[in-house]
Amino acid sequence: MKVYLYLTPRQLDVLRHARLHFMAVTEQADPWQQNARMISRKGIRITEAEFQKELERQFKALPDQLKGLMTWEAFQKEAGKKRAKIEAQMKQKRQGKPPVMPNPQAYEDLGVCRFFTRPDNPLLWERYADQHRGIVLEFNTDYPKFNTQKQVLRPVIYDQPRPTADHPMKPFPALFHRPKEYAAEEEVRLIRPLSEAKDSKPLSNGQQVYFYPFPPRSLVSVTLGVNLSADTREQVERILNYDLKYKPGRTLREALLDPDQFKLHLRGTL
Repeated sequence: MKVYLYLTPRQLDVLRHARLHFMAVTEQADPWQQNARMISRKGIRITEAEFQKELERQFKALPDQLKGLMTWEAFQKEAGKKRAKIEAQMKQKRQGKPPVMPNPQAYEDLGVCRFFTRPDNPLLWERYADQHRGIVLEFNTDYPKFNTQKQVLRPVIYDQPRPTADHPMKPFPALFHRPKEYAAEEEVRLIRPLSEAKDSKPLSNGQQVYFYPFPPRSLVSVTLGVNLSADTREQVERILNYDLKYKPGRTLREALLDPDQFKLHLRGTL
């Protein structure tokens, strides 16, 4: 699988030291993963017609010996005394069991790195590559040493229903489902245990970044943003041209604007 990592100019450390940056899942701001405050399900109202239909169903279900001892009118009168209980049973049946959501505590020892399926998505260049001033790294995840036994690499599914704890996607279904409004990102998530990180350091915002080496041969290409500064370009070219771990070289491309459409084109540099 080919995946793409969007980076800001301040994240050239990824390329310079051949190590991926992971963030702890528990430090992510996604409230859906953390099961933030939820409303109660919408209350169900039982109409008179629905109540009478339920009484008819219960009356028809009576054993024959009881039907001979009680008229329909008498049954209605007795059932009216238990209306609150009958309606509660009807609401419970209609609502079903309350969902059991995935437990966020299961994520406490996990880190996440966010890849994407396209290198030419303007939304991602703006959001994750410092408004087109960064770069994009292309990885071949099929390279043997890129994979480890203790990782999950999977595309994100975009939909409205939230996954419950018994969702067939195992493990960690909540980490691979997002609202459909994010579908344009086409994200692929890599989850690894924090205990497998080779090093870590605190960021200025108080969060911790965890480092995982990647095999340099799994890096296929580097794409330069359309707003990339001359200094950042020089740094990238120096790394690719002189760092022995990237010999015999990697494809270097740059993003260029389409003259007619809101579209990016990737072209090899001279």
